[in-house]
Amino acid sequence: MKKTVVLTWLCSLCLFSLSSQAGTWQQEPDARLQLHQLGLELALADVHPAITQRWQQAVLADTASETADDELWLALSSFWREWSAMDFEARQYLRTRKLPLVASAEERESLLQAVGSRPQAGDRQALVNKLVPGFGDYHSLKIQLARLLAMADEPWPAIAGATLRPGDEAAAVLLLRKRLQRLGDMPAGEPGLHPELFDEPLAQAVKAFQARHGLTTDGVVGKRTYAWLDTTPRVRAQLLMRSMLRTLIGDSLPPSYMLVNIPEYRLRLYQEQVMVLESDVIVGRNSRKTPIMYSQITNVVVNPPWNVPRSILQKDIVPKLYRDPGYIDRMGFEVIDSAGNVVSGEEWQYVLYMENRFPFRLRQKPGSNNALGSWKFHLPNNDAIYLHDTPARGLFSRDSRALSSGCVRVENAEQLAEWLLSANWSREGLAKLKSSKRTRWLKVQDPLPVYMVYWRGWLAGSELPQFRDDIYKFDRTLSDPFKSSLAKDQMSLSERASASL
Repeated sequence: MKKTVVLTWLCSLCLFSLSSQAGTWQQEPDARLQLHQLGLELALADVHPAITQRWQQAVLADTASETADDELWLALSSFWREWSAMDFEARQYLRTRKLPLVASAEERESLLQAVGSRPQAGDRQALVNKLVPGFGDYHSLKIQLARLLAMADEPWPAIAGATLRPGDEAAAVLLLRKRLQRLGDMPAGEPGLHPELFDEPLAQAVKAFQARHGLTTDGVVGKRTYAWLDTTPRVRAQLLMRSMLRTLIGDSLPPSYMLVNIPEYRLRLYQEQVMVLESDVIVGRNSRKTPIMYSQITNVVVNPPWNVPRSILQKDIVPKLYRDPGYIDRMGFEVIDSAGNVVSGEEWQYVLYMENRFPFRLRQKPGSNNALGSWKFHLPNNDAIYLHDTPARGLFSRDSRALSSGCVRVENAEQLAEWLLSANWSREGLAKLKSSKRTRWLKVQDPLPVYMVYWRGWLAGSELPQFRDDIYKFDRTLSDPFKSSLAKDQMSLSERASASL
């Protein structure tokens, strides 16, 4: 039986066990194993080709050595030093592949002290301890990575096919059952007298699988459910590691802040590090992405008008006006000229239809049709991005909600407004302002930090990890760290480790 990938570097620990050199990595096997684990994690995340290469050199039987371990430590230390200097956006986009991983004089001195003429027991463990990242639940992360990598050598054939529904009976149902059991979404065991029947236990397992992948939990196995069923364990491990790196958004977080996880379509508000509000959100479609960004909510606008962005005006609204000139009045828009004056319908229609141009702005008045709903949350930024309410409530029932032109629509906008303004406004007072239909800008007493993040995978306590679609294709091409560029025959690392046993 094939040995699992997770044992790759363990095998190499035995190759130098007879070494009598004082103060070697071999004499601190726990430190060496942890060093290789840390290298593997960054290699999985595909953060830098040099990291992957150094990890491969350290664990492959043909190249493993004390020097290879030293070089891996220096590369990891350089990476985390460079990471600490990166800003929030660079970390979210994982702009790491071109980092200059050049060891500093201090790092080389630390390594020299550990390998010097009078090394002490634990010197290398102390070096490795400096590299441990500050993930929220690092122990659980290692367990999940080990579980996924233990499956990475197994065949993982695509099982996508015809849509399957509860009650169906087909050979494909047995494949589905086995796949869910292997992934941990269904208890292992014999399926009973009718293994090809899509029974109730299997339907519940499918719904659990769909829930942890952000899909509609209807128990029907269609295209999107199949896509995640066919995602290999190695790719899952890579997505999880990349997302865990993205969770390291800064050295410290403020007591109160908001996270908007774009691919999850979810907003979370924290007060004194405790979550006090959750809400589904709608984010920008791929052609008009919601940007990863950091800002602060400084004002809440009650009954906001909507000043239509030029891009939306030209791409979406002007083409409609050629077909439906009544759209302007029906949706409560005002046409504004460059001097700020309201333009009559006769004038703008003449310019549009006779001169084939529309040199005006549009402003939508507050009301039931207003695209911003009753609440707008202003955050200073260069992209004219903000959070807001919406009258289109039915869109929140969709599982895929990359639908907007970049701004973030908030389902529980009123509750968010009440929390932000609670220092100076009662719920009743805000209700009166809302019912007045008049626009009011209200200052937030303590501006709320907002982090718009891109986390496609995360840990869920003792349960299986959560995953989400790559709606903006940020993780489209990932290098496989188990394909060694060092081996002429391009044999995978796991195969080489197995062959060396």
